[in-house]
Amino acid sequence: MSRKGENIYHRKDGRWEGRYIKGRNPKGRIHYGYIYGHTYKEVKRKLIVEQQQTIDINSLKQYKGTVRHWFSYWLEDIVNKEKKITTYSSYKSKIECHIIPVLGSLSLAKLTKNDIDNFIITTKKKVAVSSLHSIFRVLICGLNSAEKKGYIEDSVYKKCVLPKNNSKNKKKILSQQDFHNLIIGAKKHKHGLATIIALETGLRIGEIAGLKWEDIDENNKTLKVRRTLQRVSIPDKFNNGKSMIVELSPKTYSSIREIPLSFSFYDLLIRERKKNESQFIISNKGKFSEPRLIRRRFFGVLCDLGLPNIPFHSLRHMFATRALRCGVDIAIISSILGHSSTQMTLDVYTYSTIDEEREAIQKISFY
Repeated sequence: MSRKGENIYHRKDGRWEGRYIKGRNPKGRIHYGYIYGHTYKEVKRKLIVEQQQTIDINSLKQYKGTVRHWFSYWLEDIVNKEKKITTYSSYKSKIECHIIPVLGSLSLAKLTKNDIDNFIITTKKKVAVSSLHSIFRVLICGLNSAEKKGYIEDSVYKKCVLPKNNSKNKKKILSQQDFHNLIIGAKKHKHGLATIIALETGLRIGEIAGLKWEDIDENNKTLKVRRTLQRVSIPDKFNNGKSMIVELSPKTYSSIREIPLSFSFYDLLIRERKKNESQFIISNKGKFSEPRLIRRRFFGVLCDLGLPNIPFHSLRHMFATRALRCGVDIAIISSILGHSSTQMTLDVYTYSTIDEEREAIQKISFY
């Protein structure tokens, strides 16, 4: 039985068979080509590649596939080869959840600016504006690749206007008193070390998960950030489409860095090392702790301390803001955080609490 609309069949001999239009004879009758494999996903990927090659040969730049067909090919045969696995996973999710449901059935060659505008309107109703911008960037990347091949005109997407992203919303943060209680409580809590590391260094959760004791330079009292652990959806050919934890290099080149440790925090890590037999600083049964386990433990710390729920990433925001208020140069903060520019640090990782804003108003008040 075939999967709906895909011409992929499960044969009686156990193999999967994929059928595609290879061409037409002089009378106009369709001539089919066939692909075989041991799994549905294997055949689907081969079919995508074969269909693309056939269209390239026969179409003379007249692309006859749909948006779904093009983005399937682009994802598997271009993104999968050129980008990190985390980027592939992110693109795949946005394409399958947002782009294909709205634009998938349309002919790529006949795609219009009006189609893209409708996509923007439809998607805006389902997601936040910031997410819409992220999804649209993936759409643009795919269409840009098609435009380079001569399949579409750039006017299809370059003149489209997105709603402004005014999501400069206040981050979920703690009051000064709750922040103080978190610091004191995390030092005593059995799962508080990851929280302390985040507040002391501003590391991302994946970077914390990837820290090993060997990353501590005892001579210089520094912490080397060389890897990150992330759970991602693996391409079919690697793991049958399931998610798994992978060890990767940090997010960007700037994220590969060495962070100096305060003397008290360094001493804390040395004491923890004597109690930990794992190679990972934040461990679970002798092995690494994946990001979602660290996140779950963090919520447990907040609950045990009677503190409001905040995202783990807020700790990185708190580090940046606290450093700025202590007079640390923005270039130094940006370097510690692993940012490529100081503007990103100012735009994203600094904010104030209502207590601090009230204190500022008091200072400038005439009364």
